[in-house]
Amino acid sequence: MSQPAKLKIGSPATGDHYFPRTAIRKRLIRALNRDHMAFLGPRRTGKTSILRDLERYPPANTSALYLDLQGLRSAPAWLTLMLKETKKLLQTPPDKLAWLKEAGKGTASVLKRIEQISVTGIKLTPGQPAVDLWEPIADEFLTLLRENELPIVFMLDEFPWFLGHVASNHSPAEVDATLNWFRKARQELADGPTRFLVTGSIGLTGLLRRLGLSPAANDFDSIDIEPLTDKEALQFLEERAEGEGIVLSAAARRRILARLGVGWPLLLATFLSEVQEHAADKGPTVKDIDQLYEDRMVRGNRNKYCQEMFTRLTKLDMFSSSERRLAEEILRDLCRSPRAFGNEDFDTIHARLVPDAAHRSLLATELDYVLETLRHDGYLVRQRDGLHTFASHILRDFWRHHTA
Repeated sequence: MSQPAKLKIGSPATGDHYFPRTAIRKRLIRALNRDHMAFLGPRRTGKTSILRDLERYPPANTSALYLDLQGLRSAPAWLTLMLKETKKLLQTPPDKLAWLKEAGKGTASVLKRIEQISVTGIKLTPGQPAVDLWEPIADEFLTLLRENELPIVFMLDEFPWFLGHVASNHSPAEVDATLNWFRKARQELADGPTRFLVTGSIGLTGLLRRLGLSPAANDFDSIDIEPLTDKEALQFLEERAEGEGIVLSAAARRRILARLGVGWPLLLATFLSEVQEHAADKGPTVKDIDQLYEDRMVRGNRNKYCQEMFTRLTKLDMFSSSERRLAEEILRDLCRSPRAFGNEDFDTIHARLVPDAAHRSLLATELDYVLETLRHDGYLVRQRDGLHTFASHILRDFWRHHTA
């Protein structure tokens, strides 16, 4: 018997807290049957929860390993983590994994080979590339994966963050070498059952551009995470309200979704927790929902999704100083506009910041890059008519309040 659905805010929702993302899961599995994949989307939109669910319930005759790369600083550290988790997987009792049971005694020889692959002893010098030290070892692991046709999906979370750390601790050349090896690995494993699925809340193309590397290194087929549909979002609210003992009418649920303007699980859960704190006992009216939206979601301090989106523009991983200023002005103007923005509006903002036409022509790609990044990172959406709006009502209203 399943447990009542409960709210989960902060850490990724897993197990009984997880709201099934069936459509995205099916898309990912179909895509992985074809090739290696990139799974993209802003922070706090549920990517990690989806990957953890895939790890818990992998495709038939396959295992999935979730590897968080955000804290790693070098290619040897990445290789060490893959070796460690592969070894741990192969030590699983065979009766718990069908494909391991079929492999039989062959697993012992693979384990023995893994134990002979050692990354210890590699001495890294800050600011210096180390590819000549780690690539031969990485090639040994690649050969092992290819020859033994291990049906493992390596899910590499925050891969672009990892590359950014490699660049900071070593050099862009080391990033280029890491990507070159990774491209070779994907090509050599393309016809086998081993797959890589990379995720990132910052764009790989933007990172490569900042490092002066070719965007051609980003050759993944990709799937973007999408918000819950309206039907799913209303179901999410209904199930969790019931699980938490919150009285929440259908009209109130519809109003929550209408005010937020997007069905990200974290935002829905945060709003529901505000209802639980301030109006759960009486069952909030539509008017109560509007008041909670203004007082708690827009002006309160628990809306971590919008807070992170707001502060993230100040971090160095996204933009140069001029790009950041342009992004801030675009968002500041758009959140106060009653209409969507088109290319003329963005050109006007750019010209206001860089009045000299000759100088602005030297920055011809700057505006395109900023808009691409704001779309990728979940700030803006481009409508079918080509005009841009904020990606949600809550982000627009939060921005308007915090830039007043």
